[in-house]
Amino acid sequence: MEAMETVIGEEHRAAFRDDGFASLPRLVDDTELEWLRGVYDRLFSENADFATGDYFDIAARQDSDQPARLPQIVRPEKFVPELVESAHFQRCRAIAARLLEIPEDELDFYGHAISKPANYGAATPWHQDEGYMDPRWRRRGLSIWTTLDEATVDSGCLHYVPGGHLGPVLPHRHIDGDDRIRGLVTDAVDPAAGAPVPLAPGEAVVHALRAPHYAGPNLTGQPRRAYVLVFMGPVEEVTDPEPRPWLDER
Repeated sequence: MEAMETVIGEEHRAAFRDDGFASLPRLVDDTELEWLRGVYDRLFSENADFATGDYFDIAARQDSDQPARLPQIVRPEKFVPELVESAHFQRCRAIAARLLEIPEDELDFYGHAISKPANYGAATPWHQDEGYMDPRWRRRGLSIWTTLDEATVDSGCLHYVPGGHLGPVLPHRHIDGDDRIRGLVTDAVDPAAGAPVPLAPGEAVVHALRAPHYAGPNLTGQPRRAYVLVFMGPVEEVTDPEPRPWLDER
């Protein structure tokens, strides 16, 4: 794999700064990609337990008896510490440090595994990651979204609104207006403004925490597995936080 100095160029920094997202070159070689797929599949088959709180369907109530349509595992590194020792993690942390201009040893992180099952994986509605964050605290951060499968418009690649991260945190609500569903959606985005970012297996896209984004349903016969690493800088207290009533509902 290429060194970080050649992977992240001025064009990536400019896109991240101006658009709020940047498509990255392939971050995972064939050997590591197969290892990540094995880890991913094992996590979902062995640790898919709603009782732990680490596994959940973000698009449905947790008491639903239907198959999970958008299953996720937060902090998979709790179950597989080797994820943090991988070349992929080291590469992503270096990218985050460069784009955020924050030393690597000052970055907090967590992992996030997101699955869209073949043929019925649900859409991830338009939202901002910052919409999930407590407004009493501010953190500069980003997400690096690496796909383990081909991510196309039909299988659920990400879409972004270029420059949307430069505006405010938009009003959000819970999916279906049901605060028992974890997933959030904003109606303040024009879907026609979304730019799709299709990716080949092992490629990635990075986005700011305030970047509005969406991923469509998986209409194909193949799974769409994504492994996300979120990196954040030091916490800053906000003296006059804005209201986010959708968080109070939970």
